[in-house]
Amino acid sequence: MRISSTRTLVGSASVVTCLTLWAAFPRLSSAAYGPSAEGTTIAASTDQAEATRAAIDVMTNGGNAVDGAIAAALTLGVVNPSASGIGGGGFALVWTAKDKKMTVLDFRESAPAKYSTETLYPPPKKGEPPPDPKARWVWKGPKGVVVGVPGEPAGLEEMSKRFAKKTMAEDATHAISLAQNGFVVGRHTADQIGFFKDRLRAVPSLSFTFLRNGEPVPYATKVTRPDLATSLARFGAHGKKSIYEGATAQKIVESVKAAGGTMTLEDLSSYTVKERKPLSRTIDGRTIYTMPAPSAGGLMLLETLSMYGASSSSSLKGMGFGSSEYLHMIAEAMRGAFADRARFASDPDIEKGTDAAYEAALDPAQMAARKAKIDANKTHPPQEFKTKESGTSHLITADAEGNIVAMTTTVNGPFGASIVAGDTGILLNNELDDFTNPDDVKIYNVKDGGPNRPRPRARPVSSMTPTIVIENGVPLMAVGGSGGVRIATGVTQATLARLVFDLDPNACVSSPRIHTQGAELLVDKDTTVDVRKGLEARGETVKDEPFSGPAVQMIAWKRTTGQPTKLYAASDPRKAGMSAAR
Repeated sequence: MRISSTRTLVGSASVVTCLTLWAAFPRLSSAAYGPSAEGTTIAASTDQAEATRAAIDVMTNGGNAVDGAIAAALTLGVVNPSASGIGGGGFALVWTAKDKKMTVLDFRESAPAKYSTETLYPPPKKGEPPPDPKARWVWKGPKGVVVGVPGEPAGLEEMSKRFAKKTMAEDATHAISLAQNGFVVGRHTADQIGFFKDRLRAVPSLSFTFLRNGEPVPYATKVTRPDLATSLARFGAHGKKSIYEGATAQKIVESVKAAGGTMTLEDLSSYTVKERKPLSRTIDGRTIYTMPAPSAGGLMLLETLSMYGASSSSSLKGMGFGSSEYLHMIAEAMRGAFADRARFASDPDIEKGTDAAYEAALDPAQMAARKAKIDANKTHPPQEFKTKESGTSHLITADAEGNIVAMTTTVNGPFGASIVAGDTGILLNNELDDFTNPDDVKIYNVKDGGPNRPRPRARPVSSMTPTIVIENGVPLMAVGGSGGVRIATGVTQATLARLVFDLDPNACVSSPRIHTQGAELLVDKDTTVDVRKGLEARGETVKDEPFSGPAVQMIAWKRTTGQPTKLYAASDPRKAGMSAAR
């Protein structure tokens, strides 16, 4: 075993003795990036060490990549409640090697049947001033109004029934044990508890677990979540009906209504997972499969690759990775993609023209015309597109048969809506805050509040970008990220780093990145002075990124004639995640 970190993944002897591990530093440094985890059979990359351990354990003991993904997702909901859990939802791409098929599952949260723009954004009462636009970034209304119908229980059950080798109960074992017997609070979770301690104080079950005498528990404190353990055990034994029907469903509805929401038992019982056609393009001989609407992240990724290519023949290669010219060119592509998001992105089951609009946006002539407008020495004045996405978790698993899962799950804002459903331990999402405020899209001349306006049963647009790249019928890489609206920009940059520059996956996910939604260009604090000055010379308004940025996960494959296929797995140091390969 080789350890290339200051931390060791502690676990069962069967895992520790047979794995090569990589554990990211909790903070990005300017030192050279260490190697990715390397193996030949299985790999996992997640936001948290316990989730990676859960995935590797289940795949080592007879499970496949789907079992590993389910085990990891349930574990993340226990140990990292600020980002995901069974009170949330997500997207998954599943590649089955036997039939070389990509399956896309949408288990995003949905609005209740009684919902509208006025529900989320009621007009000011007579005599009240209009809301401050800046205040929209922090929800000020009743918490129950932003709770969407959870999709993760249905999504995990669908994956289990269709693709898994083990039972849901077996896949849930690791998560249940941690919730019942205790887990050590990780660095990222400790940070989130500290940042949002006031939210936790208002929720008795969360404050009991994560606060001591009203103050945040420190990093490495051992805590338990017994109520959640009970709910997970029921879910393992009985599946989604243990959440969407009966006593647990009643407690979810009562908690949401008590907080001002409109969710009903029928909203829960009628929730369904949507199988969607992947958004894909073959570029430079590589087929990129990514998430279609209601994600807008995949659209940004494919627009960028369509303009600049997906191999070393790209015009970006000569600019140099991380150069001011390179960063400026992709920033301009991102601005165009955010404008398309405002105009086109929506739930395709509600807004029937969404899929056609995506195809039109990706038309080669359209991409060529947009690329022609991009000037290496000029920044176009874009319109700012506001969005309030925040916390998510991404994971990737790969098994010895060649099956892959790239899955992103979320409860949206840190600790979701900060509502726990009775004594279930289930933390509910605030996903409906991702619907667009009509005022934010007026500048694009979008009518009727825009395609992502609040509507009954609608699923709000997301930036989640789970992606799998296939070349010559076999996997080349899988990638995805967490971090709200920064997911799309982060995943796009990590993908370019691998496909165009052939960087080691650890360098792909660890290198400094940029983010832009408007006139400003946010850069990681590690960005060098010469690059900053070069960006300013090209018309960019450069500012330090105020957030830690998205946490990107990646697994890549390398094939050499006459030698075993190599798997390389990496996890972003920004969230102190962990990757493992065997």
